[in-house]
Amino acid sequence: MMMTATTRGRAASVVVATTTTARRGGARRERGQRRMMMTTTVRASSSSSSTEEEEEEEVSSGRGMTPEEATALCEALAEDLTHLFDARGIDASLYARDVSFEDPLTKYDSFAGYAFNIQMLRRVFSPEYVMHDIRKSGPWEITTRWTMTMAVPAFPFAWRPRLTFTGTSIMGVDPESKRVRTHVDTWDSIENQRHLSPEGVAEVLKQIFDFTQTPELDTPGYVVLKKRRDYEVRRYEPYLVASTGPGVNVEEMKTSAPTKMDGEVAGQAFNSLAGYIFGQANATGTKMEMTTPVFTKENTMQFVVSGESMDALPASTNEKVVLQEEKGGIFVAKKFSGVATEESAREVEAELRKCAARDGLETSGNAALAQYNDPFTNPLVRRNEIIIPVSNFAM
Repeated sequence: MMMTATTRGRAASVVVATTTTARRGGARRERGQRRMMMTTTVRASSSSSSTEEEEEEEVSSGRGMTPEEATALCEALAEDLTHLFDARGIDASLYARDVSFEDPLTKYDSFAGYAFNIQMLRRVFSPEYVMHDIRKSGPWEITTRWTMTMAVPAFPFAWRPRLTFTGTSIMGVDPESKRVRTHVDTWDSIENQRHLSPEGVAEVLKQIFDFTQTPELDTPGYVVLKKRRDYEVRRYEPYLVASTGPGVNVEEMKTSAPTKMDGEVAGQAFNSLAGYIFGQANATGTKMEMTTPVFTKENTMQFVVSGESMDALPASTNEKVVLQEEKGGIFVAKKFSGVATEESAREVEAELRKCAARDGLETSGNAALAQYNDPFTNPLVRRNEIIIPVSNFAM
């Protein structure tokens, strides 16, 4: 972890960078894995709606933390929460003994209960926690934004579901001790944040009983920035692809370009890409690792290719197969199961664009269809997704 700090006037900004391993569905990438750098922005100033004069009045009247106090606490919490689910654990000195914790599923009224819950999650669910932002959000309040993923035990859940939650932690600070006195978590995927609300319970059950399967193969790395009830916002890292199809050399396609290729063209494209991957159509005859998903977009089919750079890939000997780097970026994604027909892909795309517009997100390009499973996989457990880039997402 590295931490740097800059101070301008009254407000301080600290960036904490943590490294996590990219994941493929529910499994760690065993070979050719990429490392994804997560940054946590630490802001000692209050929300943008607070003026400098208001903050000065809070401090002078004793009704709020000074910039120095807020910076120190934000830095301490940002560093401490990197140990949330490791053997060291969180620092009890940052929390009141009677700290209250509540989220849509659990509730505790002491640090002992709070720490017990953390250790239970660590031992049973192997959680991974990424903090994106921490800031002073009120006179005596700190707010963090995070992503957490959990692996449900294989017994009795043989389909190995993986749970993802994004949200905020709102921490009330005791004015005298400067310790965290209250901690309330909210989830982006529900409206009713009340403890044991039917909506919260239903969200957990929906994720547990998601039977779609993701093969344990190399896949593009991404982190879920926001998980809504009906779609996700993801940040993808750059990744390499082999591309072919009628649209591969076309600079611009109409926005109405089919998301899924028709059967005959798709078959030809698949065979061309398979020839490259299996060594029949690359310069070194190298048999490359299988990857997932297969992308189709703009009359083009793409296989993800394992490799650290374009220079490390064997050249294609088939002029119809082009090697490219996808730059990654921010995308919205919506999952669906079954056979991914053109009709079903269009329907899901329309739903996803509607959801994005509802939440004020501007889609900025054509949709891609991602298919994760081979044709022999039971359609009921196939993982398909529609993915669309967005241009105006902010945490």
